[in-house]
Amino acid sequence: MADTPPDTVDAPIDPEVGIVRWFNATKRIGSITRLDGSTIFIPPQGLARGQGNLSGGQPVTFISKVNAIGPYAGEVREISEGPVAEGGITAQIAADLGETTAWAITQIQRIVGYMGSDFALRLVAEAQRIEAAGGMFLPDGSRRRTLGGVFFALVRSQLPPDQRAQIFPPAPGKRKANALQQADALPPPPQPTIILKHITWEDRIPVIAALRPDSGKVTSVKVTIIGRPSRVEEGAQFTLLTLTHTGPLPASPKGVPVPTTIPATTYAIYIGRKQWKQVAEAIQNPEDMLIVEGSQIYDAAAKAITVFATKTTTKMLQQAQRSPKQPGPGSS
Repeated sequence: MADTPPDTVDAPIDPEVGIVRWFNATKRIGSITRLDGSTIFIPPQGLARGQGNLSGGQPVTFISKVNAIGPYAGEVREISEGPVAEGGITAQIAADLGETTAWAITQIQRIVGYMGSDFALRLVAEAQRIEAAGGMFLPDGSRRRTLGGVFFALVRSQLPPDQRAQIFPPAPGKRKANALQQADALPPPPQPTIILKHITWEDRIPVIAALRPDSGKVTSVKVTIIGRPSRVEEGAQFTLLTLTHTGPLPASPKGVPVPTTIPATTYAIYIGRKQWKQVAEAIQNPEDMLIVEGSQIYDAAAKAITVFATKTTTKMLQQAQRSPKQPGPGSS
C-alpha cells in the first residue's frame, strides 16, 4: 500500500477517545469508532511512536487529521491507565455483554461517561443475573432480549427523561448513514486461507480447534423446526415446548463427512403468546405439524438448542393460505 500523502491540514484539537473497530497487523491499517458512532481510518503511519499492534474493541486515543485523501487518525495510542481509562471500562463491558457494533459501543461509552463506571458495572451484573435466571423478553413476548439488550433496558428504566435523552439520543439522519457507508467501504481485514486435503468426521475436533482462534463473526442465525409436540407449557407471555430430533439427516453434498450414528438433539422452543394463539387450535389436529422459524443458541444448562420463535405456523394453515378461495353461492 502506498504511503499516506503529507498532511495538508492538521486539526488543532485535543486527542479523541475511541474504540478500535478492526486492525490488520500485517498492513498496520484499521479503523476507530468515535464517540459519536462514526469511524475514522488508521493509515500505516497512524500509530504513535512505540505503539505496537492493536486489536478490535481496544480503547485508544488519537488525533484527527486530514490529508489529500481525507480524514484519518494519527498518533494512535492504546489506553491502559490514566484519566481516559474509562475507555478500558467500555471495552470490558462491551466484551462482557458480547457487543461489538459501533452503535452499542458508543452507547456504553455514553453510559460510562454520564453515569460513571460503578453505575454501569452494577447494571452489567444485574443483566447477567437476569440472563442466568431465564432472561428478559420483549414487551410483546415475541423473543428474549440479548444480554446487551437486557443491560440497555435496565439503563433506560433507571434514568430520568433528561439523562435518558442525553445517553439515548434520537438516531441521526444522513450523517450517520454516511458514516456507516464509509465504514462499510473500508477494506476488511484479510481472512486466512486454509487448504485441507481430506477430513473425516473423526478429524473434526482438532480442525475446529485450529480454526476457532480465527473464527469469523455471525451476523444472523435462522433455523426452521418442523415437528409435532407431545406436551406444551403455556405461560402468561410465552409457550415453551421441546422437540427431539434423532435423524436421519438430509442428504449431504458429496465429500461432506457425517457421523455414522446421529445423536439425539433436543430443541427447546420459546413461542410468544400472540404467535401461539394463531396455531394452538390447528395443532390439536393429530395430522398437522408445527413449523417454527427463529434464532437459536445452545443452552448448556438445559443441554438443548434453544430456539426463539420469530414466525410460527402449521402445515395445514400454510396449505389453507395457499389454496384458492372457493366461490360463494351465486358467484360466477
